[in-house]
Amino acid sequence: MKLIVSVMPRSLEEAQSLDATRYLDADIIEWRADYLPKEAILQVAPAIFEKFAGRELVFTLRTRSEGGEIELSPEEYIHLIKEVAQLYQPDYIDFEYYSYKDVFEEMLDFPNLILSYHNFQETPENMMEILSELTSLNPKLVKVAVMAHTEQDVLDLMNYTLGFKTLNPEQEYVTISMGKVGKVSRITADVTGSSWSFASLDEASAPGQISLANMKKIREILDEA
Repeated sequence: MKLIVSVMPRSLEEAQSLDATRYLDADIIEWRADYLPKEAILQVAPAIFEKFAGRELVFTLRTRSEGGEIELSPEEYIHLIKEVAQLYQPDYIDFEYYSYKDVFEEMLDFPNLILSYHNFQETPENMMEILSELTSLNPKLVKVAVMAHTEQDVLDLMNYTLGFKTLNPEQEYVTISMGKVGKVSRITADVTGSSWSFASLDEASAPGQISLANMKKIREILDEA
């Protein structure tokens, strides 16, 4: 299980003042570019990629419909992704498949896609269908984050994930139950086969995230022989 931490600068000045040494315990950095005005993203990109040079990096534009901070037309979404990908070659590119399904064919040449699905309302009953559809498109990684309101929601997600793992042993994936009750899903990623777990440093990028320091301790405990 790799630990992912998001950076969410809201201006060029914030990006330039980031202290990369504070993120050394993170295995992968996610740049949540949606916290910036759309016209500032390409201006800020050089600072982000310079700060975290040599680190694995995920480029993410999380839109409001999936819990993010930005509204983008399909044309704007694709343009920004392609510009950043061409100029800086991030290790992973997050693509909101169900929000931008109509323009997905423009991303077929990208071998490093994370096909993601976020549901901040519920844990849907058709989780296996969602996971299977995303996998059928051969992404580098599948990511599903859904809201948990009850303990049963969390157990359902874990059961869906274990079933999916059995059917798709070669596919890398991340499944997350968001919210306070869903915290356990972030700790048990290894049990369900999730490749990553998201942690926070100063500000959580999703409900129920655990601090990087605590996640590191938990991982060390779980890794003990």
